[in-house]
Amino acid sequence: MAGLGSLLLLGLLLAAPLGLGLGPGRRQRPPPPQSPLEKVAAQENLSLPQLAGRWFLVGMASRCSYLAEHSHRLEATAVTVTILDGQSLAISTFRKLDGMCWEIRQCYLPAQVHGRFLLKGRGYGSKVDVVVGETDHSSYAILYYQKGRSISVKLYGRTSRVSDAVADKFEQHVRAVGLSEDVTYYFPTYGFCDSADEFHTLDETKP
Repeated sequence: MAGLGSLLLLGLLLAAPLGLGLGPGRRQRPPPPQSPLEKVAAQENLSLPQLAGRWFLVGMASRCSYLAEHSHRLEATAVTVTILDGQSLAISTFRKLDGMCWEIRQCYLPAQVHGRFLLKGRGYGSKVDVVVGETDHSSYAILYYQKGRSISVKLYGRTSRVSDAVADKFEQHVRAVGLSEDVTYYFPTYGFCDSADEFHTLDETKP
């Protein structure tokens, strides 16, 4: 096994680009590419208490292959936002799966910048960065989500339908991060779940 390990290490060293070897005179590694979400500004004067309450998922833009393959089976989705400790968001998402109402509980932890949050999932590499990009608190909210290098944009409304002006704002935000109408999906406006029993609750806030 030691010989195999040595061969693997040698292969890695030989495969490294010139100038990245050990010793003086080596070139510095280029800085990592800027995260797409770093270019997104969070909503100014965001009021978390005004963000609380019930929202409906109106639209979503994402290159997620699963979403594309199952876009014809999208379910009406509602979200309840509760403010914890004045800065964290407790999110309860209600939607149907195989005809049964489910609740998914998550917690958005505050990041260093107001309007930016961190969603920690289970397992390695499950961290999701969240930014509240734009909201008027009373009728719509546009949020960005990034996991790894993949980014998505969601449009929420206080009602299941939004005005054309709000839909235009959403599509502008979508294009600003390099997504297009080809990967933009709108959700049903009827058939929402109001609750779920204890047997149909997934609590991702627990370790």
